[in-house]
Amino acid sequence: MQQTLTARANLYQLLQQLNSNQPIITMAEYDNTNTGTFFVNDRKEKPNQPDYNGKIDVEGKTYYLKGWKKVAKSGLSFMSLAVNPADAPANTSSSAPAAATVPASDDSPF
Repeated sequence: MQQTLTARANLYQLLQQLNSNQPIITMAEYDNTNTGTFFVNDRKEKPNQPDYNGKIDVEGKTYYLKGWKKVAKSGLSFMSLAVNPADAPANTSSSAPAAATVPASDDSPF
């Protein structure tokens, strides 16, 4: 019942804005700087995968956010976080394939 009243109040406010000269703020105009979202990871298949994931904007730069539920030795529950830049390459391994070498002499039969 309360949700219905809230939805009606929101609709009434929107209709009032439409009938007035007030600008309506859309999501495209909303400033998301220094905000983020965090969701339960519903695709978790292994224990080492994060329990939560999302995105966060810090001073206009987007980062991926991951979180794991943990329990300290004292029994206190906490969340461990990891942040990675969204524009970072997907494969962050530092081992690149070795470059081909040119033989010092051309003694090949071809």
